[in-house]
Amino acid sequence: MSYDVTSTGFLRLEIPIRQMICAHSNCAVGTTQTSRGVRRIFPVYMDTLDAEAGIFEKTWSCDYCKQVTIEVITCGAARSGSGSRKVEQIIQLWPGRTARELAREVPEPIRDRFQEGSRCEGAAAYRGAAAMYRAAVEELCKDRGATKYKLYDKIEELRGQLDDDLIVDLHETRMLGNDGVHDGLAYSPEEVADVAELIVEMTEALYVAPAKKAAMRQARKQRRDAHKNGETLPAP
Repeated sequence: MSYDVTSTGFLRLEIPIRQMICAHSNCAVGTTQTSRGVRRIFPVYMDTLDAEAGIFEKTWSCDYCKQVTIEVITCGAARSGSGSRKVEQIIQLWPGRTARELAREVPEPIRDRFQEGSRCEGAAAYRGAAAMYRAAVEELCKDRGATKYKLYDKIEELRGQLDDDLIVDLHETRMLGNDGVHDGLAYSPEEVADVAELIVEMTEALYVAPAKKAAMRQARKQRRDAHKNGETLPAP
């Protein structure tokens, strides 16, 4: 079970376990995390939950590596009968977030928009992150030759050039940005992070893997040419 922050933006602070990718870079395993407690820290300190609104600190431990993640959650009063609360903000306090980056093989306009989206994500500005990840996808479509005005049409232009799975992922990112900017929907940190990972996977497939293959192909050619000329090249 994970946070139930959907388009309605509600969650239950007392959930005992969730499914997450561990935030610690030396783990980064998708596994369960166990709640180690939640307390209200504003407007007054309370080490137990009540129904009031406020700012809460919640601690999780990864069930794989046992390391701790601490989040500060700003939310409204608990709804009667359900215990769920309207969430305003979730900030990961520990470990500190590091900005996501795309590989250097990815064209600069895509990397620039993606990194700005990552900075928004790290500041818990999830609508801003969604908008910039959407902008990164638009730059990707332009780089692949799409010329239509609307992003939906740009993505559809690439059918036949890209695998169907990549087209689906492009549309997923487009819709996240549309929902956040135009419709005001609130997505959870997990959903925004998932879209960021989709972009990483797309750029790996479209730019990084071909670049590595081309480099290896060139290295083999140089080795063959050197052999023909009686030269010896060091092993890569």
